[in-house]
Amino acid sequence: MPTIEQADADYQKWSHRLRPARFALLGGEPLLNPTILQHIKMARQHWDSDLMLVTNGFFLHRFPELPKVLVETNCRLEVSQHGTHDDYVKRFREIKHLVWRWREQFPGVRIKIRQSHRGWMRQYKVANGKPMPFNSRPNAAFKVCMQKICTQLYEGKLWKCPALAYFAKLEFKLRLQDLPQWQLFRDYQACSESATDEELRTFIETESIPQCGLCPSKRTAFSHPNPLQRSALQ
Repeated sequence: MPTIEQADADYQKWSHRLRPARFALLGGEPLLNPTILQHIKMARQHWDSDLMLVTNGFFLHRFPELPKVLVETNCRLEVSQHGTHDDYVKRFREIKHLVWRWREQFPGVRIKIRQSHRGWMRQYKVANGKPMPFNSRPNAAFKVCMQKICTQLYEGKLWKCPALAYFAKLEFKLRLQDLPQWQLFRDYQACSESATDEELRTFIETESIPQCGLCPSKRTAFSHPNPLQRSALQ
């Protein structure tokens, strides 16, 4: 998540040009940011949208003032469940007990527990320990895409989806630079603040793009063995 100053600058670039129905503060994990309460307030100042904070919930206890801020800013808290492994479920039960107490103590607070793991699908193949793209028809991949309404505001630009927005980070971390199969992702150009109104409208209204072809065109369920532990690519 950007700094407060970066977020303010990014919001100023776009909030007068866009009216999203929903605006979500995401991660990584947003509660790892010690200024998350200020981020929520800043987002509400700029966006008259259905505001939400999406978290895995494991650090909610660090922010006892969070429910008060949620009520003040009319921001919904969505706690994402990532699996059903016994150890994980035991930890997640503690999170649910905390948010249930918040519901009782703070009238008007909006909290939803999202069973995200039920809808996860495989986004890449694995070869020699490296993530590899699919070779799909873009229209078919877009049709089943879980991210097609997840435009990202990142580094001051609008990105079609999370996969494109954060590919450079993934490429660096997993050393994918020598894999030509990902070139379409590298070639993608995000929508910058210099875009004309017509270019912005085209960005918003366009459905499938060539990069969609690197994603799957059929849904294949994916589950994490144990969300409490790091695991190899699978």
